[in-house]
Amino acid sequence: MAPFSLSKFKVELKLSINRLRLLQNKKSSLNAKARREIATLLETGKERSAYIRVENIIREDFNVEALEMVELYCELLTARAGLIEQSRTVDPGISEAVWSIVYASSRAEVRELTILREMLTSKYGTEAVKSAMDNAEGQVDPKLVRKLSPQAPSTELVKLYLKEIASVYRIGWRPAGEESDGDDTPSGGVKELAAPPTTFKADDIKPEVTNDDSDVGVGLEDSAASSSVDACKDEEEAADRKLSSEEPISMSLLPESTQTKDADKDGASTLKKQSSPASAAKSPVPAFVQAKTAKKPPPPSDGLPSLEELQKRFEALKQR
Repeated sequence: MAPFSLSKFKVELKLSINRLRLLQNKKSSLNAKARREIATLLETGKERSAYIRVENIIREDFNVEALEMVELYCELLTARAGLIEQSRTVDPGISEAVWSIVYASSRAEVRELTILREMLTSKYGTEAVKSAMDNAEGQVDPKLVRKLSPQAPSTELVKLYLKEIASVYRIGWRPAGEESDGDDTPSGGVKELAAPPTTFKADDIKPEVTNDDSDVGVGLEDSAASSSVDACKDEEEAADRKLSSEEPISMSLLPESTQTKDADKDGASTLKKQSSPASAAKSPVPAFVQAKTAKKPPPPSDGLPSLEELQKRFEALKQR
């Protein structure tokens, strides 16, 4: 028996982890194929064959779980390998991992686990390793013991597996003595949808409510506002046309000072009219405008205004 070597022990732990992962993937793919075959047996009514073959699937599933546990124990020993080299006895922190690997080495199809068991035998002795292989003192993980047990699975577990396989592959199967649920669909099929109604009642048809009424109200308000604005503009233009149609006062008959003052005021009033025609239409009419619009007496035969007419015009200008 070769002496214990820590470096070689770590190498064997890593090789064991890789081999355990490969076995897990291989067994899982084989179990998936076996499940499809059992679904075919259930669909064709061969329940007895399905009951026998599903036990093998259950056992393989347990083996996969056990391999996963052993892989975790190998990773734990890889991280705490220094505790193995320090003492001749097993440290309590790694005791369960060490003895579980020894127990699984004779029950799992992994050659690297056998090498690890031999190295641990040279480290802790033959008696301790033999006790762990038989689990004489209960030092092995109880869950791992159950997963690696060769005992046949219970009938209830077999039925649960068959029901799960039938559910996954959509097969309307139930164990004998159990009523099938109304929600079961036929194998590979889909439930038929209810046919649509061929006739309709008048009460079932409801008019669709829209917001057209509100849109019409908004349009009426907009049209009323635009018509009022147009009316105001028409009134202002009529007032301007009325004022412009009156006969202007002849400025040539007034004195020069009065003509200049009157021209300045006329220019100012013209600018005011152009800037705000609405205010000009609403404000009271000035005196000189009233004088313009007043009825003029007929001029003399020579076309010149009389003296009284000129005096009245001067007084109107002074009042402004």
